[in-house]
Amino acid sequence: IRSKYDVCEGITFDEIMKNVDSLIQRKCQSVRSTNHSLIINIVPVKDALTTSLDGEDEWDFPYVVHLWPSVLLRNLLPYQITYSVEGNGNKYDTLQEGCSAQIHNAVLDQTKLDLQLLNYLDQDWRSEYHIKSNLPDITFTTFHCITELDKTELDIAVHVTYTTGQMIIEVHSPYWMVNKTGRMLQYKADGIHRKHPPDYKKPLLFSFQPKNFLQNNKVQLRVTDSELSDPFSLDTVGSHGSVRCKSHKKEYQVGVTINNSSFNITRIVTFTPFFMISNRSKYTLEVAEEGKEKWIPIVLQQCIPFWPENDANKLLVRVENSDLPPKKINFDQQENCLLLHLDNKLGGIAVDVNLTEHSTVITFSNYHDGAAPFLLINHTKEEIIEYGQSSLSELEDCLQPNKAVLYTWADPTGSKKLKWRFPNTLFVSACSSKQSAVKKCQCDKMEVLSVDSRKVVYLMSFYEGLQRIVLFTEDENVFKLTYESVKAELAEQEIILSLQDVGISLVNNYTKQEVSYIGITSSDVVWETKPKKKSRWRPMSVKQIDKLEQEFRDYSELSPSENKIIELESNVCLTPNGMNMTIQQPNEIPIRRNYLPALKVEYSSSAHQKSFRIQIYRIQIQNQIPGAIFPFVFYPIKPPKSITLDSAPKPFTDVSIVMRTAGHSQISHIKYFKVLIQEMDLRLDLGFLYAVGEFFTQTDVPSDQELQLFEKDVESLQEELMSVSSMDTSQISLYEYFHISPIKAIKQMYILILGLDVLGNPFGFIRGLSEGVEAFFYEPYQGAIQGPEEFIEGMALGLKALVGGAVGGLAGAASRITGAMAKGVAAITMDEDYQQKRREAMNKQPTGLREGITRGGKGLVSILRETVVYNDLLLLMLLGAQEEGAAGFFKGVGKGLVGAVARPTGGIIDMASSTFQGIKKVADSSEDVISLRPPRFFGEDGVIRPYRLRDGTGSQMLQVKKMEDKFLT
Repeated sequence: IRSKYDVCEGITFDEIMKNVDSLIQRKCQSVRSTNHSLIINIVPVKDALTTSLDGEDEWDFPYVVHLWPSVLLRNLLPYQITYSVEGNGNKYDTLQEGCSAQIHNAVLDQTKLDLQLLNYLDQDWRSEYHIKSNLPDITFTTFHCITELDKTELDIAVHVTYTTGQMIIEVHSPYWMVNKTGRMLQYKADGIHRKHPPDYKKPLLFSFQPKNFLQNNKVQLRVTDSELSDPFSLDTVGSHGSVRCKSHKKEYQVGVTINNSSFNITRIVTFTPFFMISNRSKYTLEVAEEGKEKWIPIVLQQCIPFWPENDANKLLVRVENSDLPPKKINFDQQENCLLLHLDNKLGGIAVDVNLTEHSTVITFSNYHDGAAPFLLINHTKEEIIEYGQSSLSELEDCLQPNKAVLYTWADPTGSKKLKWRFPNTLFVSACSSKQSAVKKCQCDKMEVLSVDSRKVVYLMSFYEGLQRIVLFTEDENVFKLTYESVKAELAEQEIILSLQDVGISLVNNYTKQEVSYIGITSSDVVWETKPKKKSRWRPMSVKQIDKLEQEFRDYSELSPSENKIIELESNVCLTPNGMNMTIQQPNEIPIRRNYLPALKVEYSSSAHQKSFRIQIYRIQIQNQIPGAIFPFVFYPIKPPKSITLDSAPKPFTDVSIVMRTAGHSQISHIKYFKVLIQEMDLRLDLGFLYAVGEFFTQTDVPSDQELQLFEKDVESLQEELMSVSSMDTSQISLYEYFHISPIKAIKQMYILILGLDVLGNPFGFIRGLSEGVEAFFYEPYQGAIQGPEEFIEGMALGLKALVGGAVGGLAGAASRITGAMAKGVAAITMDEDYQQKRREAMNKQPTGLREGITRGGKGLVSILRETVVYNDLLLLMLLGAQEEGAAGFFKGVGKGLVGAVARPTGGIIDMASSTFQGIKKVADSSEDVISLRPPRFFGEDGVIRPYRLRDGTGSQMLQVKKMEDKFLT
């Protein structure tokens, strides 16, 4: 460099002290040309590690001096670009995908860059970009095709960041469109029409027109020869769904997945066939849609698109070069390990139909242990058992004594129930005189059957590993041993952790501000009874608690020295010290005055069984920022008295799990899984969201890591359909009893509170659990939950079957449970009791429920009008929102909001570009919520010390006074 440039003017220490956090610029003149110089931007800052110490002499402070190039150019396109500085003799430098280049001789408002985009759609493109000051965060530059025959224009976005030391120019495309359908796709928006060839593996660069960029833009899709689809949004990161395009022949259904890039300002939109067929078996298969004669071959380890032409939703499958008749399956219903029986030579193949909001994947795989719905064992001396599928008119086969057979459904589209009979005798059930000679096999159960007056046959249905076994036996010892191996066990070891109150303070030590306080609190006084000596203490109803508590307080105010009998629904004996109190009628039952802890965790174990229970009584999240629109961010809603009076006090969250090994295998067997969540309220304002977002904003990522992340983005685009359609390979578990309440609230929060234009159902996996999903959500306060101890005790008392709400009502039909719970290998059914309770509770609800949440950009104004305008930025937002709604709001702060929530770690929401719509503040249940404590006080030194209520109260009073004075000013 010294051979190319002269030495620049020096910089003194005194100049550094006077320009802390400011720009000092120096130029090194070129030796060869008077028109070019190397520009160095110098930014001195105080050393943060030592400047907190008070020093009398400024010369004692250490400084860090940063040297920057004037401009940093980043290529965030998945294509090479070249650039040349005007006047540099047409010398072009190449910038690879994801890489950056320092431009040391760029001068703001003077320098022009000549940019070329190479080999995009097999063409080269050219644009001229002016480096200017005071540009909006996102602008556009137009590239023109260099080939004279093609006059197509291409709008490429430029994200500009001005720092004290340099200007960062990031060339990017707002959307990468990835076509994995194998069909010609066309995207249409206002004034924009782009074709995406089926054989073009790299992403198509897409953007809405620059003049419409900040609007709520939507795109329409055309597949091959179809009509245009309905418009849909591309901006909601993490959403996925399907788009339908009708043609004169058939309807094309395309899956759409929208993800965020690692650098946060580009959406990766992937289009896949909605229906895909994957062959993971050892055979070459052929498939055909029912009613169509066209057979499609699928070789080993191949995944192909499937475009149905009718609404029958049935698929025929056969092995290539086999004389066996084809098997028929439904592909519009969730199937987990449906075994298709071929013959004794070929064996069988398993079919999985995985339904999501953006795809239906039909996967064929080899037979594995446990794939058959039943292993039937006839452990009798001379009884023949006939069996078959219940939907068939005739029984299919018979099982001889002392024989066993693996059974799968003869008609894969028929009923998933097995019927059987003893052909030579009319069996008699132990609990009734006569029954039909044909019996249907239900879920896990034990039953005693009388074949005649002299002979007893025991029926057992249980799991060994993944295999469901149905055992018929005359041997009582075999029956007892089998039952002992599957019955619930009482705990041998128990650990209980109970906390009265828990508080978590979220503090930003850089801004010296407590952002949020999360309090987990215990209940008020509850009265509990203990009906039996060995039973556990149980809370009484709210109505009884209120009466007893009032009587006890009146009694205690008199400073009693003797016991007192009070007359309520039954006589109650109160004692001065609160010990040994009883209900005297009709039987003497101990009662006590207690409280439910804030947090209670129970763990118990035995030889083959573990159980967990977690209870959180009440959780409240407070917004501790001064002048918050919504001081209480999250809190449980107090139900109406009509619902609570006859119920015991319920914790906000109650999770109960009982696990055991399935037979002699190590597979997790979830006998009982239940989650109860009470109704809650969530209230968010932008100030709180931004403050929380600062906690998760990553620091500057080193350039080499940025490049690695970018390369991973590009690599993910090259995945073939086999990888896209790959199924979950996590640990398999068995679920017997499964109930969660209420998941629906999560989706409501996602769409209504955040106002996102969601493509499809963001929680679409619920669809795979059962039909009638709406009935899955009941009023939680009416719901009952058993702790592991009650559940185990009930199971240990006798031969008790889980019916009704039990999981596994459909033998062999497994439902996949996504997320942390991995896979379930049992079909989930709904509990009618809960559905009825929900209907009853809904009828009790008073009219005029809170509106609380309003949609639309204009709704945002109602929030901002009720707040104090903190600074000019908020004022700009308000003015923009008043004029143009949500889009105008974002114009007020510019597209630079992408940095507000920088690089969300796997997040589902991109706060920057999504259409954030408002929440209307109304009077509601939040008025009954009491603050747990005032915000934390910080001294001048900013040190975080143990909380003091006196300091917090005083600080809050001063903050309120300051806000009032500022408002009046």
